[in-house]
Amino acid sequence: MDQPVRFVVSCDRAPQRVRQLRRITAAHLRLWSVSSCADTAKLLVSELVTNAVRYGEAEDICFSVSYWKGEVRIEVGDGAPGRPEVRKPSADEESGRGMLIVEALAEDWGTSPDGTRTWCTIAVPEPVVPVAGFWCEWRQRDGKTLAVAPMPTPDRAIRWARIQMRVIASAIEAPLVGHVWDWLSDGWREPTRALKDGEEFTLPLTAGPYAFVWHARPVRFVPLVGGSPLPHLTEEPEAEEEPEWD
Repeated sequence: MDQPVRFVVSCDRAPQRVRQLRRITAAHLRLWSVSSCADTAKLLVSELVTNAVRYGEAEDICFSVSYWKGEVRIEVGDGAPGRPEVRKPSADEESGRGMLIVEALAEDWGTSPDGTRTWCTIAVPEPVVPVAGFWCEWRQRDGKTLAVAPMPTPDRAIRWARIQMRVIASAIEAPLVGHVWDWLSDGWREPTRALKDGEEFTLPLTAGPYAFVWHARPVRFVPLVGGSPLPHLTEEPEAEEEPEWD
């Protein structure tokens, strides 16, 4: 999300506001695509708003929930000065655990300088957005994988295919065959057109006893923090090995 988002509302201190503000919070977190923290947020809203209903001094509660750069912030104003006490009630006490729950679940919490507003935050990982790309393979006739690579665009996929084609031709000690294959493929116009249309494409190539297949298909890449993206969402590629030639 490129800019902060916030929902603010004022309401009376009726007990039913606890349930209503929980539902409103969950709805906004879904709208902002950070619903992964909705359960925690609803618990925190329950505790803070319940405190405001029971101990607030203003006629109305001022409630806000916001999201920005991986952090959800919940704030409740009730007009009562002072910092809420974090109690540790005994096992047989039925109440008094509100701020203990807040302290346990929130990333951080505190109050405004005058103590009339209590806030807490939840750390939320940025949503993972899959990125379109292509999964490319060179295989032998028997299906054995020779080379694989994730590529972001059709042009990059074709460039990689042509480079690997010459590598394969050199490996079988027939470098001239690579140039022949490149010529027979008609400049790779057909596979380029297919990939740009979002279609997969298979190109078989033969040289004497050798037969190879280049295959590319559209996939969705999942970005990983501090690492390379997985090739797509549904399966993991086999580990790339050194080619073994028949």
